Amino acid sequence: MPELFEPVTVGGLTLRNRIMRSATAECRAHPESGQPLAQQGEMCIALAQGGVGLIVTGHAYVERGGKAHPEMASIASDDVIPAWREVIRPAQEAGARLVMQVNHSGASCDPTVTPQPLSPSGVVTNEAVAPRTMSEEDIQRLVQAFGQAARRAHEAGFDGVQIHGAHGYLVTQFLTPMTNQRDDAWGGDAERRLAFLRAIVREARRQVGDDYPLWIKLGVAGHAESQLTIAEGARIAAACANYGVDCIEISHALGDPEELDMRQEAPYRPWAEAVRQAVGDDFPLALVNGFRTRAGMEAVLENGLVQMVSLSRPLIAEPDLPNRLRENHDYKHVCTRCWECWPKEPGTGVACRNSGVLRRLSAKH
Repeated sequence: MPELFEPVTVGGLTLRNRIMRSATAECRAHPESGQPLAQQGEMCIALAQGGVGLIVTGHAYVERGGKAHPEMASIASDDVIPAWREVIRPAQEAGARLVMQVNHSGASCDPTVTPQPLSPSGVVTNEAVAPRTMSEEDIQRLVQAFGQAARRAHEAGFDGVQIHGAHGYLVTQFLTPMTNQRDDAWGGDAERRLAFLRAIVREARRQVGDDYPLWIKLGVAGHAESQLTIAEGARIAAACANYGVDCIEISHALGDPEELDMRQEAPYRPWAEAVRQAVGDDFPLALVNGFRTRAGMEAVLENGLVQMVSLSRPLIAEPDLPNRLRENHDYKHVCTRCWECWPKEPGTGVACRNSGVLRRLSAKH
């Protein structure tokens, strides 16, 4: 069985262990410019010193029209490159590798932040606002925007870039039958629904070269109404491997299928098994959601089902969780998945706000 803390080379990156901090919207950027603030760097250095092997920064918008929420970070302008460079360097020096997640939120924008969002077909995903159907010009512009975002991440010194293709955002909206009702080169059947993703991967590759790590967080299934099944999601994953993506982080698309048992550890494991069969034995995969124990993490590494385990909320509460797991095989993280970590006031950032969890952490220290 692969050991959680052994070094590994995954998708072009050599990492000190197999623990990945899944992209988590930090809400630590300037509300107007999207430039990362010093607090962003403080969070990264805490994770690096806490033993995380790979840090994926929270989604950064590739153009202003894709900004999902207040204090979302930007990679939409060359102006932010120096700030990103300064933010990530200390964490890299502390031993972690850093990948930037790039995103356009499409229809899933807070209308108070982006009042006229775009989508493939004008299908509502946020009940507060009706999106505008994208024109051919919009699509071509955004293909270029994703490529430019990858180039900026490269120039900022990130060790790789991850396309956000999950959680109901724009790439997912193109891949999902419910939200892509086009009948042109960009939709109409399963193959044409892949066209936008294929175009942005190719453009990113053109701008960063063949050797720069290019990953994707891929929603491989959604709720029943979305009509995106795991069978189609696995086929999309295989297409990603053929397009030149280096690693797939497996996640959900537009919602979760109702049949999933979210109470169990690693509830997306059946999806990983389907994707593994589709991409072959050697393609690098990461799996997110619901990990609670070191034994549960190592179970999905067994026999190469995936190469990385990806955590979000547990690392908000305990950025030093990897060190704790290394020191105590039986350690269980304190996160209760209460959803109280999202900031309620501007300038406070994502953080654990569960009083019971904070008391337990104080006692542990």
